[in-house]
Amino acid sequence: MMQKNMQIICKQIVFMMGCFMGSSVTLAAEAKNTEAVKAEKSSIIVRNDTAPNGAPFSVEETPGRFRFDFDRLTKLMEADKTPLAAMAPDWLNLAIEHRTRYDVYDHGFTRAIPDGNEQIHQRTRFLFEIQNIIDPFRFTLELTDFRAPLAEHGQEHSPIFANHFDFTQLHLDLISRDFLGTGYGAKFEVGRLILEYGESRLVGGHRWGTFTPTFDGIRFSMGNDKEKWGLHVFGTRPVNREVSELDWNTPESYFSGAQITNRDLRWANTDVYWFQLNEGNKLRQRNLSTPGFRLFAKPVKGNFDYEIESIYQFGDTQDIDIFAHRHHGEIGYSFETAMPFRLVYLFDYASGDQDPRKNFDILYAKRRVEYGPTGMFGPFFPSNLFSPVGFRAVLLPVPNVRLMMSHRAYWLANKRGPYVGSGLQDPTGRSGSFLGNMLDISLGWDPQWSFLKRVSFDIGFSHIFKGDYFEKVPNSPGTAGTNYGYTMATLKF
Repeated sequence: MMQKNMQIICKQIVFMMGCFMGSSVTLAAEAKNTEAVKAEKSSIIVRNDTAPNGAPFSVEETPGRFRFDFDRLTKLMEADKTPLAAMAPDWLNLAIEHRTRYDVYDHGFTRAIPDGNEQIHQRTRFLFEIQNIIDPFRFTLELTDFRAPLAEHGQEHSPIFANHFDFTQLHLDLISRDFLGTGYGAKFEVGRLILEYGESRLVGGHRWGTFTPTFDGIRFSMGNDKEKWGLHVFGTRPVNREVSELDWNTPESYFSGAQITNRDLRWANTDVYWFQLNEGNKLRQRNLSTPGFRLFAKPVKGNFDYEIESIYQFGDTQDIDIFAHRHHGEIGYSFETAMPFRLVYLFDYASGDQDPRKNFDILYAKRRVEYGPTGMFGPFFPSNLFSPVGFRAVLLPVPNVRLMMSHRAYWLANKRGPYVGSGLQDPTGRSGSFLGNMLDISLGWDPQWSFLKRVSFDIGFSHIFKGDYFEKVPNSPGTAGTNYGYTMATLKF
């Protein structure tokens, strides 16, 4: 059954690629003819915060803002790019989104599921925002419904995969365009929040996977961290997800932090941050301080760019002292070609230890772009992991089609430590450290005509070439390579 499903997905990929290529001329002509109309008012779903020409996709996107990872429904709504927002009065923003994804894999890579798995996962979001009419206040409400109607291993009862109709955002904002006469804008938020910082390697909101971390508390933002400088300070309580009951925070647990950004120099953009997590009654009982910095150059056509991020972590978990660290580096180049093309070299290291409690803790990070599809798959975590060789390529054959391909090799940072997320570990170290290679391909299509303008389609395939670690590790799920595929459709109104 698994092999048959994989064959169906592969055939769908070939068919859709043919459709995309065959429609390129028509799409380009239509985009040119309707450009003036869209500039005045349009209900076509486009991304207003990526490519400067308003194209649905961009090769310069980065992990924390990746097309297949986070969908910017708020940006589309506020720019009247959704039908409901376009019809609503100026003081009201409305949007509804539904996403359905089917994914399947064979030859598992974990101790718990050694064979294969398949799932249908659904996410429905309702976003409601009041602005202008109650200046200087703004109100935001987001209701989200996560379900797994098809799940082979009981994921429909897990809060990681299911959360029936609950609040992901419910906050009141106080906005100042000239805070205390400084000339800088500021915003104070109170309520249930979604947090997103940097490239989301520690804290990220809505994502490609099935989990959206939410927090109850306050946040203060000042400045413009996209062009000049910015300051963010927050103090919150993490919200625990319940499948069929209302979510609520844990009074004994706190997550707080601060981040300062500077964007004055194109070749030396900087983020400096400190996040603090203190859990009182959680099973893991984490008390972690996580400072770090990020230095990068923004991708520009015809130029090299880079990114360096180093994160350090200290504190204790279940009264065990820890010190861990994680480092990311990349060098990219955006080619000046007729079809936009970008190539990136990737390096990652996350420290590990034989005691799992001493591994680097990723907190509330995203993983889709740099470590493959998440959700029920998610084979790699940036914890006790070493990946010195990796590449990612992005190509836009036409403005509304995006092809991404990546290939990375993975080792355990400490061969006596656990392969995080798999339930596998060899304390003797005799199994070695080479986990294998992973090829990841994804294709996105945003049709721009007729009723299909409300829909985005995504298809992907990944293959894990298992390393010799799986030949020797106790309770190994087997050495056969893992094939994973998915199809996904997202509708926005």
